[in-house]
Amino acid sequence: MRKLLLMMSVGAALAGCDKGPSTAESAAKTGDIRLENATAEEVMKQAAAAQDKNKMQPGEWENTVQLVSAEMPGVPEMLRKQMEAEAKKPPETKKECKKEEDSKAIDFTKLAPAAQGCTFPKYVAADGKLDAEMECKGPFGPVKMTISGSQSSTSYGITMTQAQSMPGQTAQSKMTIRATGKRIGACKA
Repeated sequence: MRKLLLMMSVGAALAGCDKGPSTAESAAKTGDIRLENATAEEVMKQAAAAQDKNKMQPGEWENTVQLVSAEMPGVPEMLRKQMEAEAKKPPETKKECKKEEDSKAIDFTKLAPAAQGCTFPKYVAADGKLDAEMECKGPFGPVKMTISGSQSSTSYGITMTQAQSMPGQTAQSKMTIRATGKRIGACKA
């Protein structure tokens, strides 16, 4: 679940106009990333370059995560029921104090191991919106993810849907996770 949330986090802001592909240099100047058919390494390189333009405001934040849906045909019944029960739970909300050093949109160095072998048919992080598609080859079959949402310096909302075709299964397993956050004020002393 942690990897999924990290992957969800991937990006800082985005979806946009057709302004052509970005470069690390243009991402550093504008904070915008526009890529098609890119490697995970290229996305991480540009996201790292764009971080100074996409910082979150320090302060107290309220963050919420929820497993919205889980469809897992063909998996053992016990696991399927467990995931379905998780999807019925209310969102999990936690408060945290983000300091200046925590204000980077995302630490993409943590994504590298999880994204090896992945490609992004589309990754647009621009104008406060995120619109991305990621495809990975996993040990249990190919995985496709869509990531969409928005981010500003004081809030974010991201939805990630993962679909996986397990070997020997005719139906895909699908899971949707939603993460939101908002700055609610200064950190309490």
